[in-house]
Amino acid sequence: MATPSAQSLVIPDDVVANFQALSPEQRQQIFDFAEFLVHQQKKAGEAQVAQPKRIRDLDKGAVIWISDDFDEPLPDDFWFGETDPLMMTDEQVQQLRKS
Repeated sequence: MATPSAQSLVIPDDVVANFQALSPEQRQQIFDFAEFLVHQQKKAGEAQVAQPKRIRDLDKGAVIWISDDFDEPLPDDFWFGETDPLMMTDEQVQQLRKS
């Protein structure tokens, strides 16, 4: 969402009337707060741009061994565990209930 420029910004009449009804000190507080918000917005924008650069080959040589069966499917007990009722026989489920 693009922020409108100062020239294209239309301030509703009731906002202007409320602003004019304030004391000079209160107007200054509103102005100071608006400057604070603009500063925070600029700071947030700079933080997004100033990301640390990635360093090439930083982890070069870190992986020294991968198992030969790395691409093989994992067994069901890996996914479901040894005590999953869906993977157990009826006798195993009964023994589990007794204990």
